[in-house]
Amino acid sequence: MRDPVTLAIVVTDAPDLHGRLLATLHAALPRVGVLDPCAFVCDLAGTEELLGAPTRIARNVLARCARAGARASAGIAPTPFVARVVAERTPPGEVRLVDDGRAFLAPLPLDVLPVDVKVHDELRLLGLRTVGEFADLPRGSVFDRFGSAVARAHALARGEYGDMVRASAPPRRIRARRAWDDAIGSREQLVFALRVVVDEISGALARDGFAALRLELRLDREDAGPLRIERTVLPPTREAAALLRSLRWALEERSELGLVTGCALEVPEVEPARGRQIGLFAPDGARAEEAIATARYLRAKLGTGAVLRARVADEAARLPERATEWVEVIA
Repeated sequence: MRDPVTLAIVVTDAPDLHGRLLATLHAALPRVGVLDPCAFVCDLAGTEELLGAPTRIARNVLARCARAGARASAGIAPTPFVARVVAERTPPGEVRLVDDGRAFLAPLPLDVLPVDVKVHDELRLLGLRTVGEFADLPRGSVFDRFGSAVARAHALARGEYGDMVRASAPPRRIRARRAWDDAIGSREQLVFALRVVVDEISGALARDGFAALRLELRLDREDAGPLRIERTVLPPTREAAALLRSLRWALEERSELGLVTGCALEVPEVEPARGRQIGLFAPDGARAEEAIATARYLRAKLGTGAVLRARVADEAARLPERATEWVEVIA
């Protein structure tokens, strides 16, 4: 297995050039992801024989960005988070390579971590001032006290969490609209009516060779303002049945939909469609939004006590898997 290598490109002084920079990076790099306006990442693992060494790729990209009118900074590191932090602390026009993400992050202030301000304050009350001090805390203690979101930040601080590089917006707008003469008031009728829109989106994805990562649905209503729904699609797919199922789950979470007179469905984020193995423990199966939606749907269908997760009650046990208890996922 090849070692992970991620390139981050950050531009801080030209936010209006985001679209031009994205097109520039698409022309030079595989699988470009957008973190924020003018902040991009690319997974370079396995590209050295084709594109050259990571530092060479980064310099070529910086030269292209300069021709596009932007002075960019480049950071290269094992994970997207570390690569971005490196790029943000590198002067414009320069490249910095970091092999040990944890060592690089250790002396930095806690503000670089993606956690709530209240968590920062609580960590400071505990006497923690740097990312390294936070990273030295026991993993289980962080999860028990702060929950999964801060536990993820703790993994980032240790340089252990290599989140996948998510692809950027499609090169053209993938969108479908429909309007109905008679307003639809039934959830099941609405799901049936959305099939035509989803089939159109699925066909467009297939023609372009993409799989949808995210869906945005706008429902026009006769008796109220527009209802906007956003869904993360995991694993990414272009299959109409899977896209419709995701939308149906979102609609079932709404107690009232009103009288729907039309809809617009858009795919704002895609990745190239390819064969993939479903991961049981990989990041592509660990998105909280989709997991919670699935749990709620199953609980609604099967009743309480049917959707459970295992919790280790005694981490010090010789066989922790035998010292577990089952708790309700959705209370």
